[in-house]
Amino acid sequence: MENKLKNILVIIISYLYVFLFVYAAISKILDFETFIVQLGQSPLLSAYAKWIGILVPTIEIVISILLLVPRIRYIGLFLAFGLMMMFSTYIIIILNYSDFIPCSCGGVLSEMDWNEHLIFNFTFVAIGGIGIILDTHLKFSIKKQFVQLMSVSLLSAFSVTGLYLLSENEMHRNNSFVRRYPHHPVDDLKGIPLKYNSYYIAGFDKGKIILGNSTAPLHLLEIDTTLKSIKEVKITISDNKDFQFSSIQLKIKSPNFYLVDGSVPIIYKGVTSNWNAKILTTKSSNFSLLEPITPIDFIIRGSHSKSGEHILGQLSKSKNYKIIETNNVLEKRIDGIFDTDGLLLYNEQLNKIIYTYYYRNQFIITDSHLNKTKTIKTIDTVSQSNLEFAYTKKNTEKKLAKQPNTINIYAATSGKYIFIKSDRLGKYESEIIAKQASIIDVYDIEKRTYEFSFYFYHYNNEEIKTFKIYNNLLIGLTNKHLIVTKLKPKYFKIK
Repeated sequence: MENKLKNILVIIISYLYVFLFVYAAISKILDFETFIVQLGQSPLLSAYAKWIGILVPTIEIVISILLLVPRIRYIGLFLAFGLMMMFSTYIIIILNYSDFIPCSCGGVLSEMDWNEHLIFNFTFVAIGGIGIILDTHLKFSIKKQFVQLMSVSLLSAFSVTGLYLLSENEMHRNNSFVRRYPHHPVDDLKGIPLKYNSYYIAGFDKGKIILGNSTAPLHLLEIDTTLKSIKEVKITISDNKDFQFSSIQLKIKSPNFYLVDGSVPIIYKGVTSNWNAKILTTKSSNFSLLEPITPIDFIIRGSHSKSGEHILGQLSKSKNYKIIETNNVLEKRIDGIFDTDGLLLYNEQLNKIIYTYYYRNQFIITDSHLNKTKTIKTIDTVSQSNLEFAYTKKNTEKKLAKQPNTINIYAATSGKYIFIKSDRLGKYESEIIAKQASIIDVYDIEKRTYEFSFYFYHYNNEEIKTFKIYNNLLIGLTNKHLIVTKLKPKYFKIK
């Protein structure tokens, strides 16, 4: 009678496992593409997502078959117990050792949060252990069965932990193009419409967003970060002369501002308390990009005096604003012009210069004197886009014959991070989501590692074009809107 009751309980436990595993396996198979994408975003499984995506539902079905055959049911119980221990260890690592919290369960199970899921898993671990102890096919003592259960538990836990460590190593060592997406790292998205699409983010001053206007360079907007206060400001120039400006730009380094046009070349300087500008220098050579690093010193991207290739250089009052060329920072691969095109950034918190290439999977980090250069690879696998050239004006002017693949579309930096916008899909990523959001990849400048990515969803169906980071805020521009979203401190440590 006692054995009969034990067998009934074992059968009930086995059928519960069968129901769970078959349901979970079918859910994964029916939405297999989503399951693979979710595994690809997992910090434990990203490097091995494809074969794990096939292996897990297969194992679940095999275990279910074993549990339905009385003579070998005990094998199925041990395997079921071990698999649930592996799932539980996975959740423990996710909750305690990772900022990335994906979801890889289908059906009703996806409605649980991770703590509820852990309790659910441990419940099945417990009933699995009870089933093994009650199974009359096992002719072992309780003590020996306990040792076996502990051995299976440790083996399962070590297997998942080892997989986590290997996956971490694979992500960084091989630069696999697999992104990780944490659970909502940004929130509270809001925006306001702008009258013109010619605005750009010039910088920040005393808690205000400063928008310059490319078609009206002396007119700007001051907007508070709540987007409730908007003030129009006009810059005055005390010593204006008849310069033939080409593309004058406003740069903010609070409490100073600069009006710069590298084609003249000229730099005006003023303070934001009165928005009055005076000429700082007209003595430099031409430049195409400029970032102020002190009130009187700048980093520029210009052209080599003989070859015309891009160079990074310094403009300093101590050198009478003559460009000090640095030829060994930008790496020429094709022509030294188009292949080295990119974005020049200054990270004030770390006092670092960052240059992000458009057409290769790299960005450069250097100190404010353009020394001690480090070249960092992004997670993209394209080391150099194919560039095709065309020549006009009797072969004297070179242009791109067709638009190449842009690896790094835009970038911003703050704290220890660089944020790089990309429209290139990695493994397991959906083309549908790429039409609804921009992909922002986050790298740690100090550790020189890829951290994670997040989707920045379109605002009013408009894609974010440019953005900057201010404190814990991401400030962005679409075609017609200024938008602000918060960076959650759980994921971003920006002072």
